Parts: sequence; structure tokens; C-alpha cells
Amino acid sequence: MKKSIFILCAALSLSACSLFPPPYKAPVAQGNLITEEQLAKLQVGMSESQVTYLLGNPMIRDTFKPNEWHYLYVIKHATPDAPKSAADNLTLIFNAGTLAQIKNN
Repeated sequence: MKKSIFILCAALSLSACSLFPPPYKAPVAQGNLITEEQLAKLQVGMSESQVTYLLGNPMIRDTFKPNEWHYLYVIKHATPDAPKSAADNLTLIFNAGTLAQIKNN
């Protein structure tokens, strides 16, 4: 009898946890938030310093491809009012210090 009461109490206790709302998860943004205005100002032929002034430092500068810059933006646990980036995965390719190609994946 005691065993069945204990099992019943344990089952009711465990099911009571599901009555609570889920825990709050804070939105975590990582990377470069690029706006539509910044993306519109970006043009082929700009120097590296102009691109850095416009967009900031890239997230990834590959050691083996120093002329390729990657601007990434990821947000975890996003809320509906969280800011959206115009380019989540932007790759810029430079040739002799000037912007030669823009890839917005």
C-alpha cells in the first residue's frame, strides 16, 4: 500500500512540472548586423578601409584566403521583435585592396 501511494505521489509530482510555462530564453545575437542602407552603399571598387568603415570588421578573415572576408549574423532564441540582418552570410572578395566581388548567400 505504501509503495503504491509513493508511486502515485511521484507521478503526480512529476506531472505538475508540466503545468509551469517554459523558461525564458534570452535572445543571443552573434556577428555583424548589416542593414539595408549599409548593403545599398556597398559597391564594387571600394577599398578595404572603406568597407571596414561601412560594415565594421568581418567575423572571419581566412588565413589561407586573406582577400576573402565573411560577415555572418546568427540569432538564437529570436523573438518577433528581434533585429533582422539584411545579409546573414555576406562574402566579400578583394583584389589588390579593392572590392572585386560581393556574394550575399
